[in-house]
Amino acid sequence: MNCCDCPIYDEDRQRCRDGKLNPASYGAAVEVANVFGVRAICSFNDHKQRLVSTRACTYDGKRPAGIDQSKHP
Repeated sequence: MNCCDCPIYDEDRQRCRDGKLNPASYGAAVEVANVFGVRAICSFNDHKQRLVSTRACTYDGKRPAGIDQSKHP
């Protein structure tokens, strides 16, 4: 979805009122999710569901430090 078409978009400030990001490509969405988390991506973004379902944004496939790798393959 184009941000300008969204009811949450503030045209005067030229940004999302909720502070969400709308990356244009899947690769950019993965990067945004790795830096800011999946919640930072707009729920109307075309790539968000794919990120969530494939878990592509989980630290390049590695678990965060402190999680026992044997319990979470």
